[in-house]
Amino acid sequence: MKALNILQVEDNEIDVLITQETLEDSWFVNKLDSVSTAEEAILYLNRKPPFQSVETPDLILLDINLPVSNGFTVLLEVKTNPKLSNTKVIILSSSTSRLDKEFAMKNGADDFFEKPLEIDLLKALILNWKGNSKFKNGAVSEAPQ
Repeated sequence: MKALNILQVEDNEIDVLITQETLEDSWFVNKLDSVSTAEEAILYLNRKPPFQSVETPDLILLDINLPVSNGFTVLLEVKTNPKLSNTKVIILSSSTSRLDKEFAMKNGADDFFEKPLEIDLLKALILNWKGNSKFKNGAVSEAPQ
């Protein structure tokens, strides 16, 4: 069973650290990279300098409230690029706007969740998209199959 390569697009350093600490010892994560702007994410996804040697992520955890360009720029890049269009995108945002959620879902987001997320919920989301979700009393099992 292949572990996931995940790209986190998040400008809040605390959210980045929480995600890294939550997922660093998870058996289902091979690599977790983070970038803080939509522009960096697009360079990363297209393997442009300085990201020429990265692998295409299996999953993107995407904030929409980013500096300069918002996360929707990244979502549209992923879902309109034939090389990336099968990449799963989960929006993790502080936005409570119904319009933001509708736009995201209409444009290919695989899911949309408001931050902050509980640690077990974040793991459950990733496992669910991996297709290996195992719940026990509301918690996620860390044991591989």
